[in-house]
Amino acid sequence: MRKRLQSSWRAPTSFGVQIALALAVCGVRTHGADEAPVCSAHWLWAGDRSAADHRVAFSKTFDAADEVASARLVAVADFCRVTVTINGEIAATIEPYVQPIDLDVRRFVRAGRNRIAIEAESIAGPSAVGLSLEIVAADGSRETVETDRSWTVRRIDEDDAEKGDDAPLRIETYGSLAAEAWLRPGRDHRIHETDNYGQWKQALGGAQASDPSAFHVSEGFEIELLRAAGEDEDSWIAVCFDDRGRLIVAREDKGLLRMALSADHAADRPMIGKVETIDDSLEECRGLLWAHGGLYVNANENRGLYRLRDTTGDDRFDEVKLLYQGNEPNAGHGRNGLALGPDGMIYSVHGDAVRLHERFDRDLTSPFREHAWNKPRPQGHVVRCDPDGTTWELFASGLRNPYGLAFDPSGELFTYDADAEYDMGSPWYRPTRVDHLVAGSDFGWRGVTRQWPPYYPDHPENVPWTVDIGKGSPTEVEFGTQSDFPSPYKEALFILDWAYGRILAVHLEPRGAGYVGAAEPFVKGRPLNVTGMDFGPDGAMYFVTGGRKTQSGLYRVRFAGDRKEHPTATPQQLARRKHADHARRVRRGLEAHRASTDADRLPSVLAAIRPHLADPDPTLRYAARTALEHQPIDAWRDRADDESRPLPRLEIALALARAGEIERCAEALAKFDPHTIRELPASQRLIAIRACGICLDRAAGNEPPQIDSARLLRLVDRLYPGDDPAVNRAASALLARHESPGLLEKTLPLLVAAEEQAEELHYLFVLRKVAAGWTPETRQAYFARLRGMRRFQGGEGMPDFIRLVRNDALESVPEAERETFAKLLIEERPRYEDVPPRPVVRKWKSNDVEELLADGNGDGGVPDLARGRRMFEAASCIRCHRVGTEGEAVGPDLTSIAGRFSRRDVLLSVLEPSRVVAEQYRPVQVLTTQGKVFTGQPLPSSDFRAETLSLLADPLRPDRVTEIPKTEIEFSKVLETSPMPEGLLDTLTREEIRDLLAFLETGGKASNVGHR
Repeated sequence: MRKRLQSSWRAPTSFGVQIALALAVCGVRTHGADEAPVCSAHWLWAGDRSAADHRVAFSKTFDAADEVASARLVAVADFCRVTVTINGEIAATIEPYVQPIDLDVRRFVRAGRNRIAIEAESIAGPSAVGLSLEIVAADGSRETVETDRSWTVRRIDEDDAEKGDDAPLRIETYGSLAAEAWLRPGRDHRIHETDNYGQWKQALGGAQASDPSAFHVSEGFEIELLRAAGEDEDSWIAVCFDDRGRLIVAREDKGLLRMALSADHAADRPMIGKVETIDDSLEECRGLLWAHGGLYVNANENRGLYRLRDTTGDDRFDEVKLLYQGNEPNAGHGRNGLALGPDGMIYSVHGDAVRLHERFDRDLTSPFREHAWNKPRPQGHVVRCDPDGTTWELFASGLRNPYGLAFDPSGELFTYDADAEYDMGSPWYRPTRVDHLVAGSDFGWRGVTRQWPPYYPDHPENVPWTVDIGKGSPTEVEFGTQSDFPSPYKEALFILDWAYGRILAVHLEPRGAGYVGAAEPFVKGRPLNVTGMDFGPDGAMYFVTGGRKTQSGLYRVRFAGDRKEHPTATPQQLARRKHADHARRVRRGLEAHRASTDADRLPSVLAAIRPHLADPDPTLRYAARTALEHQPIDAWRDRADDESRPLPRLEIALALARAGEIERCAEALAKFDPHTIRELPASQRLIAIRACGICLDRAAGNEPPQIDSARLLRLVDRLYPGDDPAVNRAASALLARHESPGLLEKTLPLLVAAEEQAEELHYLFVLRKVAAGWTPETRQAYFARLRGMRRFQGGEGMPDFIRLVRNDALESVPEAERETFAKLLIEERPRYEDVPPRPVVRKWKSNDVEELLADGNGDGGVPDLARGRRMFEAASCIRCHRVGTEGEAVGPDLTSIAGRFSRRDVLLSVLEPSRVVAEQYRPVQVLTTQGKVFTGQPLPSSDFRAETLSLLADPLRPDRVTEIPKTEIEFSKVLETSPMPEGLLDTLTREEIRDLLAFLETGGKASNVGHR
């Protein structure tokens, strides 16, 4: 079958171990199997893996070239806390149960001999660590340092000093990281600027379904079109198989079709036989499930869940029973997918337009959520009922608009939740993601899009998300359990992305009571607006396209490649899965305690809960705290006083805050020594900040005050700023909300140093209403950043966010100065082309670096910062880069460059722009359907819903942009070259270059010296 690469496929098409590990662990961008280097990182440990608090240090020396172009560190920790140091400096810290890290560590690596070390502390579970450091020299040669038996190991004592040879340890390896499907997705699943959000529109008005010969499908698989929807068959939005192997298809408007497949399901091309209408009344049936001898249907426009049964044996549905009727006026984010649970119950997932039941027979979620306090707020949720629909339970909540549900073989439930496109580009935007739906889980979403001030949906008391997918439009999900696909696809969760026309394979691995995972593209087409999916009796995947009145088709995907022997599980996988089996049993036991009403059992229930409030596994800890919140509060109100360990005390304090017991919570938090709490892991500091925030918010405006608010604010203030960006964001938002003094002094440096749009917007938002403490210089710096918001890209809400932040900021300026700063915000874009041309001084090359870095400036060695600022403009740097308050943000922000790179690195990057090019700044080459070729840097768009691609061919001329309709993009590839021209320093003298470098190292603080 012919395969054609679609618009933004830039990663390898095979899924072999070497290429996948090279992509995910070694960090090498590859374009074909022949280019992928072999990577051999292994899981390491030494000593007892079963004991907690076992501390070991691994180390290895390596040599680096004289000129290091890049150094990329990828590391993962299983059941241990890890600190990675390079040449004695901390390069990374990894907490247990977090995703693998991927960092640029070039500034830590030096020419010649280097030492990398891993300090690890075990927790409960099979502790192990894996690491790969890839170093690329200026000449393109590569050096890879990976965890294996060649490392040395030592035990670490309680005083953090390494013991000598009197306590020898032996390194053990527990399998290759290459065997981990969740660490090695075969291709990048991220959405690129060239991807067309509106690809579904190409299916409007078509007479035929999309030709599968133009689709991309994973290696070894074949895809075929079985049938296109007829003129009177509407658009198709859901599909399932009945107990006789027939397909049931839901029409978008109303009604259900039933299609018989050929008797030989294994035929190369199964034929669609009889097609009949089996219902013509139920409207917009988004969820279909055959179970218990009948068809369950979520009819969204009917606002109800129905069961259809044949009670007479004539193969017709003569019984159509309404199991539940809702009354919400808007069903957009409505009744979606259905799934049969291992308990025989029917699970139904709803978007945030569906109202929560007024009464549940049982509510597994916390009694301290808003709906339980008669303060319902819109949120997606999962309910379950018995086969007859007589008993209803709230199973999970806090979702936005999840569409599908699927159970894995161990009985764990998953969904794919939608994002709030309105918030794209903002720090409160939450991408689409795969969530593990444990009983009683709350994922934090409340239907508050478009509100001001904005709502941050993720909180420390939420269940952690499982896989961040990014941008997308979720529809159905299904595990490959019933397929005849080879591993790892048989174990994968397949999720449908309607907007971008793709099916992703999500590879999940149990990790404690929860899961980790990663996604890879499985099928992609244009248009391919996928809506429904199921696996047939032949083990093939069947899916339909449709929605919004588009032309629909029914497709089959089957494996036709060479079947390889299923790889043997590694020792780490076996140990991890055994540990997960135990952790799931513990979690389910904790969940069962939520139903306990026997007062005589209360002491034993509390005794069972208490140990897991200190569990490093966040999923177990969530189950324990939620179980605690279900118990009578009088039984545990004072338990924080009995806890000397920080983590369980924090969890109990959080539960007290959620319960409204803010005085008891404040007392528990006040017992923390400020220095001690600052030394806690970032995840625990976030719990402390969240508990403080709930107490302070609930106490605000109360007279007399219930708590010592100033004391709690001082506690949060001691945590800010810290070494973790998430902690800084949470602390700054809380301190701003309660007008903490000193916030401006601490926050403005973080704003100036912010390199990502979301981070910058957060601190602009935090400081917008601060009225006191400004100086003319700090106000100028803030408003310069505020003016820079004109370049922010995002969803529909971004213009409103910009306007509201600016309005609030202006209102905080003294009235006498307000007009001046208002004019600053509407200042026209500077015209840098007015800078007069300069003659060429010398063709500077990389071999001139030593000369340029030599001591002496001709003026006593003191740099002329005013001249350096002028050279920033004369060399055209100002057109693409920002330093402090000046310049444009076409390329990387250089404000904090001195803290990340040496002067040599900066100089080499200017002299040879293509030595190392950050991925987001690489140009793209585009081939259109008319055969035209365009090359340029895509202008960033956090929304990606634009119908055209904007290419900047010349970064020095940002006003000249090429617009390409995305429907005309046939192929695109990312180039390895930099858009920055060579020779930018050729018009500068040696002294001027050194002044320029000195100016850059000030972070723009010297800008006011050299204005013309």
